[in-house]
Amino acid sequence: MSPGAESRLESRLRKLEALIREQRSALNLESLLDSVNALALDLNHPALRKNKNIDAFLSRYEKAVSRLRELQARLDDFDRIKLIGRGAYGAVQLVRHKVSKQVYAMKQLSKFEMIKRSDSAFFWEERDIMAFSNSPWIVQLCCAFQDERHLYLVMEFMPGGDLVTLTMNYDMPEKWARFYTAEVVMALDAIHSLGFIHRDIKPDNMLLDRTGHLKLADFGTCMKMDKTGMVRCDTAVGTPDYISPEVLMSQGGTGYYGRECDWWSVGVFLYELLVGDTPFYAESLVGTYGKIMDHKNSLTFPDDVEMSKEAKSLICAFLTDREVRLGRTGVEEIKCHPFFKNDQWTFDTIRDTMAPVVPELNSDIDTSHFDDIEDEKGDVETFPPARAFVGNQLPFVGFTYFRENHKLEEKFKNEIQVKEELESKCRTANDRLDKLSKELEEEMSSRQRAEESLRKLERESALLQHQNTESLRKAELETERKRGLENEVSGLKEQVAELKKKSQISQISTEKNIHLERQLEEVSAKLQAEVQESGRLKKAQGEAVKQAQQLELTLRELQERLTQLESSKLVLEQDKLGLQDALEAEKKEHSLGTETITDLQGREGEWLKQMKASLSKAEGEKRQLQEELTGLEKLRSQQEIDLTFKLKSVQQRLEQEEEEHKATKARLADHSKLNQSIEEAKSEVLRDMERKLQEERQSKQQLEGKLMQLEKHQSVLDCDYKQAQNELQELRSHKHKLTEEVDVLTVRVEQEAQRRNLSQADLKAQRQEVTTLRSTEKQLKQELNHLLELKLSLEKNNQELRREREEADLHLKELKDQLEAEQYFTKLYKTQIRELKEECDEKTKLYQDAQQRLEDLQEERDSLAAQLEVSLTKADSEQLARSIAEEQYSDLEKEKIMKELEIKDMIARHRQELSDKDNTINSLEESNRTLTVDVGNLASEKEELNNQLKELLQQLQRAKEEEKEMSIVKVSFEKQLQSERTLKIQAINKLAEIMNRKDVVPSGRRGDDIELRRREKENRKLQLELRTEREKLNSTIIKYQKEISEMQAVIMDESQVRVDLQMALDSKDSDIERLRSQLTSLSIHSFDTTSISSIGNERDDESYPEVFYPFPFLTGALFTPCPHGGAVVRITHSQTSESMSFTYQRSSKSVYIDTRPCRITPLFPLDSEDEDEEEQQRPRLALTYERPVDCEPAGDPAWRQKKRKNTHPLMRCMHAQSNLWTRLIMNSFAYSYCFSKFRVALQTTII
Repeated sequence: MSPGAESRLESRLRKLEALIREQRSALNLESLLDSVNALALDLNHPALRKNKNIDAFLSRYEKAVSRLRELQARLDDFDRIKLIGRGAYGAVQLVRHKVSKQVYAMKQLSKFEMIKRSDSAFFWEERDIMAFSNSPWIVQLCCAFQDERHLYLVMEFMPGGDLVTLTMNYDMPEKWARFYTAEVVMALDAIHSLGFIHRDIKPDNMLLDRTGHLKLADFGTCMKMDKTGMVRCDTAVGTPDYISPEVLMSQGGTGYYGRECDWWSVGVFLYELLVGDTPFYAESLVGTYGKIMDHKNSLTFPDDVEMSKEAKSLICAFLTDREVRLGRTGVEEIKCHPFFKNDQWTFDTIRDTMAPVVPELNSDIDTSHFDDIEDEKGDVETFPPARAFVGNQLPFVGFTYFRENHKLEEKFKNEIQVKEELESKCRTANDRLDKLSKELEEEMSSRQRAEESLRKLERESALLQHQNTESLRKAELETERKRGLENEVSGLKEQVAELKKKSQISQISTEKNIHLERQLEEVSAKLQAEVQESGRLKKAQGEAVKQAQQLELTLRELQERLTQLESSKLVLEQDKLGLQDALEAEKKEHSLGTETITDLQGREGEWLKQMKASLSKAEGEKRQLQEELTGLEKLRSQQEIDLTFKLKSVQQRLEQEEEEHKATKARLADHSKLNQSIEEAKSEVLRDMERKLQEERQSKQQLEGKLMQLEKHQSVLDCDYKQAQNELQELRSHKHKLTEEVDVLTVRVEQEAQRRNLSQADLKAQRQEVTTLRSTEKQLKQELNHLLELKLSLEKNNQELRREREEADLHLKELKDQLEAEQYFTKLYKTQIRELKEECDEKTKLYQDAQQRLEDLQEERDSLAAQLEVSLTKADSEQLARSIAEEQYSDLEKEKIMKELEIKDMIARHRQELSDKDNTINSLEESNRTLTVDVGNLASEKEELNNQLKELLQQLQRAKEEEKEMSIVKVSFEKQLQSERTLKIQAINKLAEIMNRKDVVPSGRRGDDIELRRREKENRKLQLELRTEREKLNSTIIKYQKEISEMQAVIMDESQVRVDLQMALDSKDSDIERLRSQLTSLSIHSFDTTSISSIGNERDDESYPEVFYPFPFLTGALFTPCPHGGAVVRITHSQTSESMSFTYQRSSKSVYIDTRPCRITPLFPLDSEDEDEEEQQRPRLALTYERPVDCEPAGDPAWRQKKRKNTHPLMRCMHAQSNLWTRLIMNSFAYSYCFSKFRVALQTTII
């Protein structure tokens, strides 16, 4: 494998290890172990084990999983002390760890209830908040584990109880209310910083620790916020009196709200502390919700309660609309409110100050601050037996958690981070150090070069100075010589002059003169050479002085450069610090910029929503106008049609009348000769006709007037239509403008389209849910009427419960007296049991020691026996080896003689080598002596230095001890001062506590009112839960009806299969008859009887009854287990006599049905002689069912209950179905008889 591939593999393995170690990872170690455990539990069912793959998996990992369950934390590791709380989804118990003896509060949740109420049970959020929060304002989770039915959360125990008991025992002044409200604000800020919303802030969920400080608990309603700090929920979650309007509006709709809903609950809590009651309390749940929705008008402050203006302003700031509610922008504006200004504490130091009330505790398990709750022992609803893979344990994979592992992982991570930071710093420092060391080396090398050149120049200057002095000395000598020579020259000149004078006298003087002239020339040449050399030396001395000055200048420049580098180093470090500060400032500005961007995006989204709403309104108005316009056009067309139809009918009638009139006139003209009587009749008829014509004309005029009115109305409608068209045109232009604006905005909207796709999908789903919820609204209204009737009945029951409560209080006093007496006796019994346990432990220790000695002796005996065997074998082997050694001895003697001769030669050589080595040793010893002397001197010097160092260390230790003593004295004085302060504060708080303590009277009116209101709150909460449960019940009924229909279809299929099997059985009957005829023809000896006895062994409660079938080929009967594990079922048949009998014994009396008993020999030997004799005396029956009956002891009425508890549930189920078993035995007897005979015949043929 190449180095690159190896490095990639190592990096992948490191990443995988980090995933397994990370507590918040979905693949951490606890999640993997939970997944294996859950898979084994979900698959371990008889119906699923028929699959060979599942069976192979379980057979391979079943032992490992059982070992895992034994090693993991479980319920048996804790001792249960007392039940201290019960909620909607589980109970809280006070427990003590058996090993560490630590006291914890353990919350037990049913897995079945968690899955059943998955829409309102947020157990994951509760576990994550308590597990991953290190805030002192949140109850810490110590560990979390699970078994097959329950989830367990082991939390720190808060012995101070909740704030409800505190408000019931003390009058709450405003000073105390300020303190507890501030602590609630800090706790809520801690939860919000984790990204969750609590949604159920109330005094019941505020617990007090042993110092009296507040912590929040019960995070089962918490919900994770999205990136914008909001949540979506379609159900109203919380307590009715403390619920906010926006959460209440989410019931049946699409709730979208943020952390401001918790600040509403804080306002209700503060009001309740100061007033004594919630601000929106009403007799009914509907009244409470109505007041909450109308909070602007319903929020009032009583006149008989003293309250400061700051408190009222804070309550009003909390109990307002969510858009302007205090705390919406952050917790800092709440902290800056004037209500929290005081001289005793601030929000940063409130945890270190003394609480107003410190609980008085007698022991670490003192539960006097908790209400006594009865432990209900009822049947726990659990998962039904699975017929297929359901995966009931899979939703809880990864729930297991251990804080110690988390702390160790965090420490490990911190150490790794610190190590990495130190390594990075070390690398950077090493890099900088390398750079500086390189620069320093360069500077040192340059400095060394400069120093070397300086030394060279100094040497040269010294040489030049020496040469200069020598040259000066030589010059002085030469000058002296010169003077001498000049004197000689002058003397020679005088001599020359004298010789010239005398030259004439003799020639010898001439020769001397020539010789003297030559000497004079030589001396003058030497003098010129010395002068030239002295000038050259002076020049070299000047140059050397200049070079020395230049080297001094370069040395100064290098020193200045070194100082500049050091100053630049300091400047760079300062620049680094400045850059780090600037980086932190940039990060802060970046975070502020992201917050402003999110705010702008939210505002932009709201503006887009407004624009879309206005656009939808405009489109709606446009549609309405178009609909009105089309309606008016339809009316106009209908009216026109009606008018035209009426006009045509009138015109037709008028034409008919005119034609009749003309016809009458013609007739009158033709018959003018008739009598006057006829003319009079005609005239009368004519008058009538004219009258009718006049009436018709009047009606025509009226119709024309109506037609004119209709035309006027039509013109008015035309005007309206034109105005509507104009308005429509304006709306279209406005729409065009809006579309242009929308087109501009769509560019910006497209960027957020991806974010809102999910929200649109949720909106569609919620709209569908709205349609379904509207259908259920009618049912809810009917249920509301029914609940109102239930309310009246509950009020009556409440009055009766009050009466019963008074009687129960009297009975409780008597029980308390009895309890004190029993506690006294239990203490005595406990001491006796403790002494007996100690004696038993001592005896067990002695027994274990004796057993250990016995085991040691046995081991010694075994070891001695083994040694004896070894020694015997050694003796045998040694005897054989001795004979072989004697034979080898003779051979070795011969070799010895030869070797002695060789050794003599070697000794002579070695003696020579030893003499040489002795000489070298002597020389080395002499050098060693000198070295030891030197070492002794150095050791003495070292001892002197060590003594000096010890003296200095002792002085330093004394100084440190004196400093420690001074610091200890200082700390003791500070502690004493702090204890005096705390004692003073405690005394003041104790006085205030005594002053504010209420006189608790059992039959007091205020206590009853508070209890009554508390019960009414619980009733309202129960009504809410009842409503939600009914909705869920309806959905489950529909689901189960579907399942029933499916099961009916399956039953039909099974009935068809049963018919097919019946037909096959009939065919087998014919085969049996044929085989029977063959058996009669065969003269082979067969078994006289076949007997099957199946006795259920007694098992303990956790095991299932086992059924043993000795020979499957011989079985031909049914086995019916006894509910108590002692049933004996024997089904026999006689081959020779073909007799049948049936015995059924349910009580001490027995009923026998015999046809023909016969004597048989048993197939298997019996267990005892008595049973053997009994079997020989009693005739064998064809079918026998015997069940031993346990007699009820006299004077023990709880015998049946004990017997039922000790009986396994499977056995109880079978006991309940005993009648069914008897019917099955009777019905299937014929089939079993036939099959048994067939199997016996088959067995005999095989034999």
